[in-house]
Amino acid sequence: MASQGLRASPEGIKAAKTALTDKTLSQYKLAAALGITRQPVSKFFAGESVSRSCFVQICQQLGLSWQKVAGLPEDMVTEATTKVQPKSIDLDTLVRKIRQQYQDKILDQCGTLQMLDIAQAISLLDIYTHVNVLEELTCQQWLEISDLMQDLSHESNFKRLPGGSHQRKLPGLEAVSRYSKLMVLGKPGSGKTTFLQYLALACSKGNFQPQHIAIFIKLKEFAEDVQENNQLNLFKYISQEFLSCSIEEESIVTILTEGKALILLDGLDEVPSDNSERVLREIRRFTQFYYKNQFAIACRIAAQQYRFQGFTEVEIADFNYEQVEAFVKKWFVAVARKSKEDGEATGNLFIHQLNLPENQQIRELAITPILLHLICLVFQVKAEFPSDLTKLYEQVLNILIVRWDETKGVKRHNVYLNLTINIKKKLLSQIAAITFEQGNYLFTQAQIQQITIQYLKTLSYIKIDAIQLQQASEVVLKQIELQEGLLIERARGIYSFSHLTLHEYFVSKNIVDSPDRGCKNLVSHITEVSWRNIFLLTVSMLSNANKILGLMKCQIDLLVANDSKIQDFLIWLSEKSISVSTNYKAAAIRAFYLVCVRRTPAESLFAHVVRTASLTTEDEDSFYRQHHVFVHTPSYELEYALVGNIAFNSDLALDEFLTSTLTCAGELDFAVELTFNDALVLDHAHALSIAFDEALALVLESEFKQEMQKLKKQLPPIENYCRQFRYWWQANGKVWGEQLRSLLIKYRNIGHDWQFNKQQIELLQKYYEANKLLVDCLNSAANVTPSVRQEIEETLLLGITEIKNAKI
Repeated sequence: MASQGLRASPEGIKAAKTALTDKTLSQYKLAAALGITRQPVSKFFAGESVSRSCFVQICQQLGLSWQKVAGLPEDMVTEATTKVQPKSIDLDTLVRKIRQQYQDKILDQCGTLQMLDIAQAISLLDIYTHVNVLEELTCQQWLEISDLMQDLSHESNFKRLPGGSHQRKLPGLEAVSRYSKLMVLGKPGSGKTTFLQYLALACSKGNFQPQHIAIFIKLKEFAEDVQENNQLNLFKYISQEFLSCSIEEESIVTILTEGKALILLDGLDEVPSDNSERVLREIRRFTQFYYKNQFAIACRIAAQQYRFQGFTEVEIADFNYEQVEAFVKKWFVAVARKSKEDGEATGNLFIHQLNLPENQQIRELAITPILLHLICLVFQVKAEFPSDLTKLYEQVLNILIVRWDETKGVKRHNVYLNLTINIKKKLLSQIAAITFEQGNYLFTQAQIQQITIQYLKTLSYIKIDAIQLQQASEVVLKQIELQEGLLIERARGIYSFSHLTLHEYFVSKNIVDSPDRGCKNLVSHITEVSWRNIFLLTVSMLSNANKILGLMKCQIDLLVANDSKIQDFLIWLSEKSISVSTNYKAAAIRAFYLVCVRRTPAESLFAHVVRTASLTTEDEDSFYRQHHVFVHTPSYELEYALVGNIAFNSDLALDEFLTSTLTCAGELDFAVELTFNDALVLDHAHALSIAFDEALALVLESEFKQEMQKLKKQLPPIENYCRQFRYWWQANGKVWGEQLRSLLIKYRNIGHDWQFNKQQIELLQKYYEANKLLVDCLNSAANVTPSVRQEIEETLLLGITEIKNAKI
């Protein structure tokens, strides 16, 4: 039933006019301040009937008692006051009653999510993952680039940007409980709307803030719905929502006046620009008028310009590992429609693959909820991540630049000087290329604006002066930050790409857009680990990768062209591989023996370390562990990249076990010399014995076998004689090791002591890794002709002379 109207008494009208004059207001300004039309204000001052809620609002705005203005007798004032402000027990009853009546409405508004590329609506509670917030906004930190660089995490010797890892985080629900007025900020797709919807559902069910009634409003819809009658009035809008659930306006006034509402205003940044100032003004008026209630307003962080009095600002944090895992497991049950067991099993497989080293770039994207959803969509097709990441990145950009706003019906004002999407991408590619070349993952606002100015100058249709260009560069930066979220402010005036993965993608795109100049510059970074992903992305994006692969091959060969000792080593590598009978590619066999050499001891280099270390007794064991330079398990990434797993071959297996035996002998030398830990010495002695026996079992040549057996018999017993074994090895170990080396050289042409110095060892390591990168690029290239592929594979890991002969 509609609430009864009220009239102002003659004395009340007189007091109201006096208050209007004192506040320097006109009837028009009073209506504007209340966000209502002038008609009810005119009726109020004319003594005509006005709705109770409107009457109360006018009186409160004028600072008058509405009961006295209405001229109600004392007993009627008490009765009316009781109706609007019931006793505590009655108010609690009213809250429970209204919550029950309004629950279906909240469930309809907030109970489901329409997820990207998913046909059916998904229950929010089935997919929701609790979020954390940062109490200090990232963009408001007073930090220098050097400060942020200290917080970078290191993975695979390459710096990856953290997501506010050094900032204090607070569970989102706790933040809402702690602060009665909250501005929830976040990047595009960070989960702001979902968080507010969850708050509304939890409150409606009495699981969160049970003493409040949740009111959820999409501000974009609010601005659109009231545009026709030109009345931006939140109270009226809320009243209409409640009236649709048969809740009287008088009850709404009571709830709002007594502060029993949890009012959730979503998408402040989505309000059409022509209405934004009016909406901001109405929110300010409403939150001040009904100040006793709890408020949470969601907005993109880059759009945060207007600040509401008394509001605490927090930022939605990126997902951490536990949140990613929880979201993924829920996703494969709720979205993929699997059974709980199958969904969680698929989720576990997803997490396992996500944590593999080769999926570092995908892990970076997974911290953003909307992108994690996209990755889950891709994964569910084949239960694996795509090998060609460029297509995934293109989908990511399509979502952030276009589709995410389109799905919500948001049309943002274009202030890009009519820049098209392709031009925006080229600008971002230019920013990425220049900053990455400089080794800058973080850069100042001034640097971005300068790059933007230079780029805008190349656009023939833009005719503006230097001052206008400076202004335009700032506007462009802010709009990229707001609309796409591809550049984010890490601290005041310091920016980075939202994900380093996307930074790398744009660098590669810049190279592909100018391949002649870009490829020549790219190959100059062939030994730099930070450029590895750029190489892989570039060759997968080029329509023809012949040229860049050829440039890479030449640059790699030049790395060791002037080192005669390494050239001699490469000649041996070729000769040794030819001597092995196998059906595999010669390059794969050369890679196999290169790994064997990488695993053999470098006695001269390590002896120098030992002589100059000046170790104390208690430091010896620690020093040994920290400077252990050998690996028992071989790493055959290069030959695996060439041919996959090499099946058992007697020659290769024998040489691998013989190399392991020589390696174990060298490690035992260092263990005896560097530590007094008998248990450690015993471990190495056992390892030597096992490797020796495995090699001996594969030896077929009788003379070689006899010599090896003689050598094995020289070793004293190990068990229960550890101290005696140590003494024997100290006296005879080096000679024994040299005898073993001589046998390997004589019968197998392996085990040579190349006596590489430190620089040569480092150069060979770079040479190996560059060749591995070349083969990975060869395997991932979108288009390479068979002749180019064959030429690269046949000359891989060959000396300069042999390469020239192969081309004749």
